[in-house]
Amino acid sequence: MSNKPLNFVYSTVQVATLLNIGRSTVNKYARSLEEAGYVFTKDEKDRRGFTDHDIIAFKALVDLLTRGAEYESAISSVVARYSSVENSDSTAIVATPDSSKEVAMLHAKMDDLLKAVAMLSNKIDQVVDERVRIEVAAASEGINTQVTQVLNEIQQAQVRADRKLDEIASRVETHGKRKKFLGIF
Repeated sequence: MSNKPLNFVYSTVQVATLLNIGRSTVNKYARSLEEAGYVFTKDEKDRRGFTDHDIIAFKALVDLLTRGAEYESAISSVVARYSSVENSDSTAIVATPDSSKEVAMLHAKMDDLLKAVAMLSNKIDQVVDERVRIEVAAASEGINTQVTQVLNEIQQAQVRADRKLDEIASRVETHGKRKKFLGIF
């Protein structure tokens, strides 16, 4: 068995179905991409065959257009990003009714791959969440320490202010007694 990855070739109708767009829209996008320099696989009758890579490029184009990008700008962006990939390591296989076992096997492998990616993504989320919790706890501890220091300084200032007020009150009281004493004479 070859170690080369399989690269299925899809028809215009299959691409339209996958992307949930019309067949004429696929042809329009393909013509525009070709005019901008994108190269599609073609058979001996000059009919386009679309690879998985081409479908990814089409999805990117549809996404850009959905987000409000101008058509020509979206086409240029997709060509710049996706036309430079060489498919020399892939093997083109035309999907036929006889290839259903291989397609089912590939779908099962893709499902396994997607599950593995989902598990990895969840693990990454857990690690990130834990690190965020640790950093938030450290930052909270630092803030708590600063708040405690400020509160202590406020309490010390309040004690000093209370002492001064007591001292002033004592002076006022003493001064008032002196005035009464001096008033007697």
